Amino acid sequence: MKIDSKDIDVAVEATLAAAKDGVSIADVLGRLTIAPENMKAEELRLERELDADDKLFKDLNKNVYVMRSNFFAGREFIITPSEIEIDNDILFPGHRFCIFCNDDIFPSETSLIDEKSKKELKTREFKHEVTELVPYHIFLGSEQIFDYFIADNLANKVLLEKKTSQCDVTLNVFDMKEFYTKNKFTSGDALLVTVKDWDKGIFSFSYHCGMERRSSNVKKWTNELGSALEVVIDRFGEYLEIPDQLRWAFFVSDDLLWGQNTGSLDEFYIKTDRIEINFANSSHAILARKITAQHDDMEVPENIGISRGKINSLAALLEDVDSPLKAVEIDGYIMSQFYQGAPDFDTCFRRCFGMKKLSFADDAQEIIFLNYLEDRWETISSQYNLHDDRPKALLREQVLEFIDERLALLENLKSMDIDTDQLPEKEIKKMAEVSIYFIELLEVLNSESHTLQEEESEEFAEAIGRMGEIQSEQIDKINSYLKI
Repeated sequence: MKIDSKDIDVAVEATLAAAKDGVSIADVLGRLTIAPENMKAEELRLERELDADDKLFKDLNKNVYVMRSNFFAGREFIITPSEIEIDNDILFPGHRFCIFCNDDIFPSETSLIDEKSKKELKTREFKHEVTELVPYHIFLGSEQIFDYFIADNLANKVLLEKKTSQCDVTLNVFDMKEFYTKNKFTSGDALLVTVKDWDKGIFSFSYHCGMERRSSNVKKWTNELGSALEVVIDRFGEYLEIPDQLRWAFFVSDDLLWGQNTGSLDEFYIKTDRIEINFANSSHAILARKITAQHDDMEVPENIGISRGKINSLAALLEDVDSPLKAVEIDGYIMSQFYQGAPDFDTCFRRCFGMKKLSFADDAQEIIFLNYLEDRWETISSQYNLHDDRPKALLREQVLEFIDERLALLENLKSMDIDTDQLPEKEIKKMAEVSIYFIELLEVLNSESHTLQEEESEEFAEAIGRMGEIQSEQIDKINSYLKI
């Protein structure tokens, strides 16, 4: 006699309620009265039902089923608000939470509770140009994005009526004004979010200082998530929607993707070189393996930009953000930190760029810039040899002192809103010549392959002194011109 589906449902629920680490088919069958001759058929039937149950994950290694609500409960993940969000005191729910809660929860219906104040955030309406909002919703899937926009606010039906996508939409967003103000929240800072209730979409969150985050951790996390997604893609093919692909990736990752030392979904979208969004899939957009290696220009779907600024190299990026430093000078400052026995990345950053923000085109450019810097820091850290560097380090310290003088002048001019084009051409030209000399010298001093002889060191020391005096003279003349 065939077992009634209701009996199976009762047995499954009772077994899952009593289980901590998942249940097997045998665990469920043990609660049912089944004739021996029907056991195999009922086992296959039960497996099909459990495999299709969207409240469960199946652990193939242990051959057990795990409640999604149990798996996600108490998990911590990172959200990185963008400059648009920080400037407007908001947070887009977008795809940030839908991965970590039941499919039935509408993004703007998510409950978000401040861990310290215990207050639940209110939502408010926010109007903005639609193409700039797409990246915050990209993992909902291309078909779902505009459905969500319209469902969230009927005024967004204009998207269907206009032939162009260049228009404003109005969305419900979390009001973060009190939280951002209280924590002096700035670009690079993050939210550490905890899943409180998977079924109801309830989360708590706290402030996570950007100075405590490391690009190396984000890079490692991005690679781990990409690897987990490849496992999911190989297992399910084109069957799953993007949110479920990501849910499964977090499940198969062996707990490597959780906690404060991780990246955000937004950072993954920007940084991954293993996974892309396949918008050409016949039925729905999916995450897929990248067929070719990522190019320097980091191609993205039409109308969805990673950054409006230059990002193809550190040199190009430094020029684009109006930094007076070249990449080799930054390497010199990094090596100086190791020579001085004070290898602190944040201290080095302040030596190079001070406390004022650089002129980034957008949040994405700043993230990529910090990634470049931390990659340089890690590379030099792994290669630095104090014994071999000591003869060159003394000369490098002299050069950096003069570079510090130049940076101080440029910072002073910037504070006075004076451009170098407004200054005497002769003095500026001589300073530029000194700067070029120091850059060329740093190329030698920073190189592992170049060993200084004693005579060469003396010649360099004399040349550095002469060039430094020339620079100091020009600075004095400029200050006199400015009547400082």
